[in-house]
Amino acid sequence: MGLSEQGDGTRSKRGRPKGQATQAVYSTLRGEILTLALKPGQYLEETLLEKRFGVSRTPIREALIRLQADRLVKFSPNRGHYVETVSFDDVPLIFEALDLQQAAVLQLAAARHSPEDIAGLEEINEAYRRAGEQNDHKTMAELNHDFHLAIARAARNSFLSEFYETMLNFSIRLSYLMFQSASRNREDFEGYYMQVYNEHVEMIDLIHRGEGGKLHELSRRHIKLFSDRTVRFLTQRAELEAFVQNFGAAGADPVS
Repeated sequence: MGLSEQGDGTRSKRGRPKGQATQAVYSTLRGEILTLALKPGQYLEETLLEKRFGVSRTPIREALIRLQADRLVKFSPNRGHYVETVSFDDVPLIFEALDLQQAAVLQLAAARHSPEDIAGLEEINEAYRRAGEQNDHKTMAELNHDFHLAIARAARNSFLSEFYETMLNFSIRLSYLMFQSASRNREDFEGYYMQVYNEHVEMIDLIHRGEGGKLHELSRRHIKLFSDRTVRFLTQRAELEAFVQNFGAAGADPVS
């Protein structure tokens, strides 16, 4: 009897198990969105994705649905699926929401964590430090994301964790851009990622000791580090764009 794509243990049309096909498409597209290989607003045509990955439309759609849940892809009835855009006007709102949600998550994690939670956080943070030493921006952004998700799990509140994860998914591309932009100056990059690492170490220690009040202060400081870096990046980008536009305009003027 042949294997179809229906039911458990089924295979896609190229012989790969269906669940693995979905995961492969999801992981690849997620990585490309994170690193901006797929640009914000870029259309994701299902037929082209089928040809690219050599799978049927079912795993393609399942992967796109997962990316929608991550707030990395959006669906429009008129347009189909496309990479989620992040308006610069939304950035202050993202940080505002992160500030409120992260403070609550940390408070609960301090009261409800297990020894396994602490060990997991330490493992993720050390992996983050090693990725920084290797200048691996994508892995750094992913591990930073995983670190905060692990804190959310330690809070033992699935409703709050779900809201918090939504905001983390919005911010993950910003994290990648911050690490990437900082890396243009190695000294600046080391200072930035090591400050993130050290604040994570402090966060783990305060969670372990159940110091909720100090965690609130640290949470504000941690988000300010990220927001200050983002503002600097956006300001430099705006200045560069203005320079290029003015340069082009000046170059178009006739020589008198």
